[in-house]
Amino acid sequence: MIGHTSAPSASPRPRYRRPAAAAGLALTAALAVSACASSSSSTAATGTAATAASGGSASSAPASNAGFSACIMISETGIADHSFNQAAWAAMTEAKSSLGITIKYLEQSGTVDFSTIGEEFVQDDCSMIIGVGFDTETTIDTLAKANPSIKFAVIDDTLTTPEPNAVSLVYETNQASFLGGYLAAGMSKSGTVGVYGNEAIAPVELYMSGYVYGVEYYNKVHGTDVKVIGWNPSSGSGQFVGSFTDVNQGKLITQAEIQQGADVIFAVAGPIDEGTVEAMQAAGGPASGYYTLWVDSDGCETNPDACGELLSTVQKNIQPSLYQVIAKTVAGSFPKGDYLGTLTDDGVGLAPYHQLAGKVPAALQKEITALEKAVAAGTVTVKAY
Repeated sequence: MIGHTSAPSASPRPRYRRPAAAAGLALTAALAVSACASSSSSTAATGTAATAASGGSASSAPASNAGFSACIMISETGIADHSFNQAAWAAMTEAKSSLGITIKYLEQSGTVDFSTIGEEFVQDDCSMIIGVGFDTETTIDTLAKANPSIKFAVIDDTLTTPEPNAVSLVYETNQASFLGGYLAAGMSKSGTVGVYGNEAIAPVELYMSGYVYGVEYYNKVHGTDVKVIGWNPSSGSGQFVGSFTDVNQGKLITQAEIQQGADVIFAVAGPIDEGTVEAMQAAGGPASGYYTLWVDSDGCETNPDACGELLSTVQKNIQPSLYQVIAKTVAGSFPKGDYLGTLTDDGVGLAPYHQLAGKVPAALQKEITALEKAVAAGTVTVKAY
């Protein structure tokens, strides 16, 4: 919610099921902030385990929860990716600090894939096992069936055959990126805005489609003709890095879109967004009318050095929603089923404009606030693709 504090063409979409209901779980936290930085590869960066991390000590929390262990499997981009994984780990450290539980994570590394990590967590008697990213779904689905006494959660996908001991967290990020597209169109002086993704996967394309529709809606309201380069929802073709980690390729794509006239670019690429910030800075940055939209977690909080370049962040609020799932599980009321984060419950949204608030015309800010309310109320509907 606005002001809330706190290269290759597209390939066929992998399986990604979306819940039919608008909200499957009643998670009632005041959600705050938070990519698609999950990896489809079974080989990756260093594998790590942690039972303590930044985020506070368990000493002030109820000692009775010390026997509850929450274990999370992380992709190769690690827990400090300024995005998706970092938001999930923040939920874990918050739970450790406030609930007094034990936490642990393991990353993909070399031949250590998610199934291997999952089995290790089972052997470690984890009370709850969490998979971050759509490519952990198969592992979570398999383990949930085989281990009914353990609770499971998967982020960014829904389970093939839901089990009573498993919960899925997915997000209507197209609603938030719709606002981002409207903002981008309103800020563009060239009449061209850009977008690109890390991998051609459904969660990424969902962001990109909402952005395109937001630009189209701005054109409809204002009678303008701002165009989008980098993604066509109708044909399913667009610009993708082909990696979750190649910052330089993200920079090259950004430079190419700048050359095509784009002066506002939305990088749906997790930590690769840093390449976009570099390219936009080289083009002159906000002082010259070049703006970057960050993705997932508020970039001014996760990457403060880049804050002066960021118009806003299109957020997927993983941290507060995952924390609530963990808290409910610890309290004995595991929220099985599907959680769908929307603008209605602050599961998604736009971050504050931070240092660039003075650059965004007051009239445009008012329009976006009103549009946010209209989408949340259902009076304006955002297509998925």
